[in-house]
Amino acid sequence: MAKSGKFENKFVRTSIPMICLLVLVIMFFVVPFFPQPRLANIYLRFAVGIPLTILGMAFRFSPPVYFWKMKTRPSKWVLAAHGPAYFITSGPYSIVRQPQYVGSIIFIIGWYLIWGGLYTLSILPVSIIYMLLWTLIEEKYILEKAFGDEYREYKKNVGMFLPKIGGKSRLNIQWFG
Repeated sequence: MAKSGKFENKFVRTSIPMICLLVLVIMFFVVPFFPQPRLANIYLRFAVGIPLTILGMAFRFSPPVYFWKMKTRPSKWVLAAHGPAYFITSGPYSIVRQPQYVGSIIFIIGWYLIWGGLYTLSILPVSIIYMLLWTLIEEKYILEKAFGDEYREYKKNVGMFLPKIGGKSRLNIQWFG
């Protein structure tokens, strides 16, 4: 297999997401405590923020629930020692490749609408960039390595964060079947 350059080095692959995570931690524990302008529209903050937070939590926890129902969730020790054991393309994974990250992003948007601080909303793009970098590294160096051409074909048919509309998806779209 041909080496792809800088990201072949494990230190480089892990340092980029760790730097983003450090920036996020600093922003989470510093920015919210500065005086900042707040969204004045309480209806926007709560009527939109609360449903988005609940929807995000539902999306975030649908993959683990699906794994549990399918009885395919390996222990963290098996995953750490041997890599991913299963390649799931049904349920939430038939719609998007990373449903847990989609749920996290929706949750973060809702949470910051409820919080209402305008400077705090600046954390959202950093969070999304972090998740994007982590996902790209995870897909390239863990999933493609473990599942090869089968995973590359899956990537052609299913979008990373948004469903592919009008594509040639031949994947099963059952949630719990």
